[in-house]
Amino acid sequence: MPLETKLIALAILVLVATAAGIFWRVNTGKAHRVRSGEQVQLARLEATKDGSAVKAFGKRATFVQFSSEVCSQCRTTARILGEYETKHKDVLHLEVDVTDKLDLAAHFNVLQTPTTLVLDGAGRVRARIGGTPKHGAIQEALESLEIR
Repeated sequence: MPLETKLIALAILVLVATAAGIFWRVNTGKAHRVRSGEQVQLARLEATKDGSAVKAFGKRATFVQFSSEVCSQCRTTARILGEYETKHKDVLHLEVDVTDKLDLAAHFNVLQTPTTLVLDGAGRVRARIGGTPKHGAIQEALESLEIR
């Protein structure tokens, strides 16, 4: 293969990789609306809060954060969502470790950690955020989904 062809192929590969990286960066951390509206069962999540089993969703919304122990962004996401929960008493933040619940990760198509599902007061999935939420993404998700 001539050197010129190899250089062109390399340039195309670099451009494609760069475009994919930009696409990923732009979309990571934003809330994306989910149309399925799947009803989540709290018992299936086996979620606990302060050592007790969670028995109800947040009245306004519930953030279900899928994390793993080796995830560096998960702690930041948990802090952000925890602060939001503290400021808004009608919001609940739950963290699920996907290491022990691979079936849940597969069911909810969790391809990266953190991934956060935004549930309405009835526990239906309304949006998802892949990665650490960008500034305003949480509030934007709640407002755009009319979860009030």
